[in-house]
Amino acid sequence: MPTLKIAGILVSLIVSANSFLMSSAGLAQSRPDDEMFDPAKVIDGTQISLEVCKEMEARQTAIWVSAESNGYCLRYFAAGLKADGQNPLAVVWMPGDVMGGPKGVRHQAGLGVAAMVEQSQGQFERYGVPFIFLGRPGTYGSAGKHYDIRHTPLEAKLMASAIDTLKSRYRIGRWVLGGHSGGGTLAAEFLAQRNDLDCVVLSSPAAAYRARLKARGWVSRLKTERFFDPYDALDQIPDQPARRIFLISDPRDSNIPFSTQQLYFSGLKSHGHAAWLVPLMKARGPTYHSLVDFGQAAEGMCATGVATDVMLQTLRAMPMQTDRISN
Repeated sequence: MPTLKIAGILVSLIVSANSFLMSSAGLAQSRPDDEMFDPAKVIDGTQISLEVCKEMEARQTAIWVSAESNGYCLRYFAAGLKADGQNPLAVVWMPGDVMGGPKGVRHQAGLGVAAMVEQSQGQFERYGVPFIFLGRPGTYGSAGKHYDIRHTPLEAKLMASAIDTLKSRYRIGRWVLGGHSGGGTLAAEFLAQRNDLDCVVLSSPAAAYRARLKARGWVSRLKTERFFDPYDALDQIPDQPARRIFLISDPRDSNIPFSTQQLYFSGLKSHGHAAWLVPLMKARGPTYHSLVDFGQAAEGMCATGVATDVMLQTLRAMPMQTDRISN
């Protein structure tokens, strides 16, 4: 029987078993509503009061977090979490940037809470593992001015606090952590901060951020921009042999050059971490940057315990990245 067919059967069996085990328990599901994401608010910045955030918290679509003496309401969209008792493992996904400049919004148009809840439900049903889509500041309904906060130490602090808050709220034991582009950069940064990660999936991340600025010819930003660089924290990543790290990128990527992906991967390997670089010429032009389908598939497979060689074969056999609005 062909290897890929065996892989499909294996994933199906694991999903069916997990779905059966969780079907008898009450599930904590984010509740959909009619809120739509407004691109104008992404540009101008979104403000959400504590009182309004509490209303969203009651629908399990928001958490209140603080950093640098300021509070922010961050949005999340979850499916499959047990409402009572513990959740031994959950998957969290952090999206990429939604702006290519201070006035342009490339994602979210036509999306709202209901669509994001449906996406999370689909991931849960596909793999049988609780799934959380965690909006970065200023994106997908979260408070903040995205263009100003993205890639900054403040964003990293807020997102780290959000993950901790979700872990406490739902009694989550361990994580499969992943993200695309700027979300992948955050996931790489958190590798050095957490010891509760079973698997980390980095989809086209700027994990060597300083090297990316140099490769793109943006040397002047090195002196003016406040940023965090996961490459600087490689020696702080906990030694956990059982944890798997997957760095997925298209070698043609013009947004975050593949050479910077290779640099970060080499750093992971030189520090002895179990890591795999997965070059896939599957992204769509003209930037060849988005591999969200592959990142989320890798998260699901890793969470269900699929063997690494089977994961890699499955990713390579997947069709080209689909057109999608969310990232």
